Amino acid sequence: MLQIMGEIKAKKRINCERRQNPGFAYSVERKSFMPMEINIPRNSDFMKRAWKEAGRILPKLNRGQANSSEIRDLTTVELDNLSGIIAEMACKEILDWEYGKEKVERQESETSYNQVDLRLYNGKTIEVRSSCVRNGIDFALFAKKDQQSKGQYFDVIGPYSNGYKGGESYKDYYMRVLYVCDKHDFMKLLGQPFLNLWITGGATKAMMMDPDIVQEKHLTPAGGQVKVESDYHVIPLSKSLDIAEFFQVLEAENKEMHRRPM
Repeated sequence: MLQIMGEIKAKKRINCERRQNPGFAYSVERKSFMPMEINIPRNSDFMKRAWKEAGRILPKLNRGQANSSEIRDLTTVELDNLSGIIAEMACKEILDWEYGKEKVERQESETSYNQVDLRLYNGKTIEVRSSCVRNGIDFALFAKKDQQSKGQYFDVIGPYSNGYKGGESYKDYYMRVLYVCDKHDFMKLLGQPFLNLWITGGATKAMMMDPDIVQEKHLTPAGGQVKVESDYHVIPLSKSLDIAEFFQVLEAENKEMHRRPM
């Protein structure tokens, strides 16, 4: 169903079954997953605000890469910064549309340490993570590396722990955003008439602490996916909440979160 949310066009779609996805050899057991597809006009006020905020924050970002003496290329820093801001703004816009602007506040931050991207009316926190997938949304949702593996190429990413800044506190919720492109082609994606991204859904704090589904993965900064090179708690996308399930959990755990009538 296509919904017009201010300047954003959004629609929910069910993806299902590996037989429809011959491009990868191994798939997870989950048969269907409902993400939300978002399309943002290139010349919209939304994108102008994102570019302006990215320009304001960029000079203040730490360009050093954790656990390394390497300096990240300025273009990489710019892309990580901008893709992260767009993802946060898109999640805020969707939550505003679903529940009302007074229910969610976006926290503008100039540091990645213990960052809070969104805060609910009752103080509960949401962190938004974004990255790029060059092989398509179906690959991100269903593909795994081998038949025996319990992990996937893409996950909902939770808190990190490393020797650079110590541990990161748990947030109450995590939302996951994917751009369908190679990280190095992100500027080409921005040049399209509509910027396309996907909100898969996310996970809860309790899920991030559940040993039956959480995994540890060493990640390095790439495509806005993570902030520092670290060991992260992650939940494979197939074990995470899709967008419909994520909304249901928000509503069940936060009594003032009611869908507004359509």
